[in-house]
Amino acid sequence: MESGSAVESGSAVESGSAVESGSAVESASAVEPEPAGEPARARLGRPRRWYAGLAAICLIGLGIRLFYLFHWLHPVAVQGDPFYYHEAANLFADGRGWPDPYELRLAGRYVADAQHPPLTSLLLAVPSLLGFTSFLSHQLFSCLLGVGAIVLVALAGRRVAGPATGLVAGGIAAVYPGMWLNDPLVMSETTGILTCAWIILAACRFADRRGFAEAAWLGLALAAVMLARAELALLALVLVVPLVAMARGVAWRRRAALLAVAATTSVAAIAPWTAYNLSRFHEPEYLSTGLGSTLAVTHCPATYSGRDLGWWSFDCVLALPPPPEERSERDVFYRHAAYDYIRGHSDRLPTVAAARLGRTWGVYHPWQQARLDTIELRPLSLSRVGMVTLWVLEVAALGGVVVLRRRRTPLLPLLAVPITLSLATVVVYGTTRFRAAAEPAVVLLAAVAITAAAGRLAGPVRSRAKRIPGGQPVRSESDQGYPT
Repeated sequence: MESGSAVESGSAVESGSAVESGSAVESASAVEPEPAGEPARARLGRPRRWYAGLAAICLIGLGIRLFYLFHWLHPVAVQGDPFYYHEAANLFADGRGWPDPYELRLAGRYVADAQHPPLTSLLLAVPSLLGFTSFLSHQLFSCLLGVGAIVLVALAGRRVAGPATGLVAGGIAAVYPGMWLNDPLVMSETTGILTCAWIILAACRFADRRGFAEAAWLGLALAAVMLARAELALLALVLVVPLVAMARGVAWRRRAALLAVAATTSVAAIAPWTAYNLSRFHEPEYLSTGLGSTLAVTHCPATYSGRDLGWWSFDCVLALPPPPEERSERDVFYRHAAYDYIRGHSDRLPTVAAARLGRTWGVYHPWQQARLDTIELRPLSLSRVGMVTLWVLEVAALGGVVVLRRRRTPLLPLLAVPITLSLATVVVYGTTRFRAAAEPAVVLLAAVAITAAAGRLAGPVRSRAKRIPGGQPVRSESDQGYPT
């Protein structure tokens, strides 16, 4: 569990009785000695009321997800990716390994497959091992994973900007459709949100402490993200390497050692899956065999112009010769077909890339995108509500960037996932579901802006704070003392 909240330079130091100073602590005797090497924000207490508030938020979030499930999505036809994740979990729990569930369940053929990274189905295998193998059981478990994301977002918000920001972030994560629309669908986006919230928290923790345990935790979070969404392996270069390399006040030799620890932990966590894939496919496959098929449906005339610009289309695949049966060879076949098309139409890439980014971030044909999302069983009305809410949070998130920049709080842990997600979108295609992994970062940045604005509005109240005999003001409990 994460410890206390963020303490910014120039903000007040809290003791058990919440006596604070606007500039300096009264005397050394008024504060207990600080443990060596432990940052101030990690030494703040764990108030029961904060965790009680978080528990209430989680119950609200669970209630929303369950209402969404039973009001809109039960019963539902199990098809597409949800069918894959659901059946793969049950097959793994039955000791059948990792075949293509479509081929095995529908045609009776065992074909080795890794169309998707394994973490989503591995997590769904937990209830399967306990005997809960129905699709509804997996929907309910996925909703619980969504609640876990609320907890991680709240803890990350608390570490970044204090207890109030943590609760605001958790509250937004509980009610914002972008955080829960995927949960009862049984999609990898739920796992992506969960693991990206984890890596943000781990990165903030490393930025604070810069220890070997924190580096190992960061590497483990990176492995989880990669095993949830293969394209997010780019976070190794966008987040982990620069975060460790730019650690201030740390000797270069120690930085190298910290990076080695993070890399070793990550590789060790991924190695079993990679070794399993290398042992069963004809061509080298490390995380997934799905890149080729994804590129194949996103690089063709139908997605480079017209109605589906920046999206995907099955027409792309239908125009190709029949692919090989073996999954790694099929991956290579589709990749080469996509690369050939890209080379022949490179003049369209800037336009296509802009459309893809616009679709993912809700600014290019948003209402059309909401209609297209119904192919994945997302209710149109909820998708529209989610789109409008996204626009509000995006504006607030920009304000959060400004606030943290002024406070000189490291921004990389919060910006790395949106940057990585945007890079991946440019390569493949734009869609609402791809944005899911970046939702925790958007929520956290928006929460920072909201609490900062609330702090400014409460300024006149703080100016009338009672004073103690020493002349120091006593802040209200709602004032966390974080500068804006």
